[in-house]
Amino acid sequence: MIKLYDKQECPFCWKVRLALHHCGLEYTTLDISDPGNEAAWKTLTPFGTVPVMQAGDIVIDQSGIMLEFLEDRSHRLLPADEASRVKARTLTYYSDNVIGRGLKEVVFEKRENPEDEWDLERIEGGRRQFEEDLPYLADALGDGPYFAGDYSMADCALAARFGIAGAYGVAVPERHANLRAWLDRVIEGDHGFRESAPPVVVEWLKSR
Repeated sequence: MIKLYDKQECPFCWKVRLALHHCGLEYTTLDISDPGNEAAWKTLTPFGTVPVMQAGDIVIDQSGIMLEFLEDRSHRLLPADEASRVKARTLTYYSDNVIGRGLKEVVFEKRENPEDEWDLERIEGGRRQFEEDLPYLADALGDGPYFAGDYSMADCALAARFGIAGAYGVAVPERHANLRAWLDRVIEGDHGFRESAPPVVVEWLKSR
């Protein structure tokens, strides 16, 4: 049994939950907001970050390495051909290091402050940054159903980012119709999106 110490809204955690679902591996999630889970989590990571995965004697505290570990076990997170595997890894990196930079400004501002105290300039700046980072993804997706042909680790990583974006009021512009269609495909497909979503995204899906 794989244990995943996580936080519900953390996109790095959610991408791993999505990957676990897609790989069909048995796992349990342990939210570190629970004091009992927090104590165990602190003994496993010197960095104080989430997610942390424990599989027997193996402990992993980097989400990217978790995806590679799950790929080694299941062979379901990367395509067969070399070029597509590189593309999936590149887009996973883009999700982790680029697409989230604008979103975090929106999320942190809205999550940490009452609505009547929101810094609207910060929120708008984050939204603009998110939109500026989308053309690269739209070009990478093209007319394909998923980013690397078949559903891959890239889709897990990006689905978590786009789900959080929607929940916090940052929509994909209509001009990126292929990205909007991809998101619909991920949400409605058998990819564990609804099952693994944090509460804030579950509420967004009800009104979507």
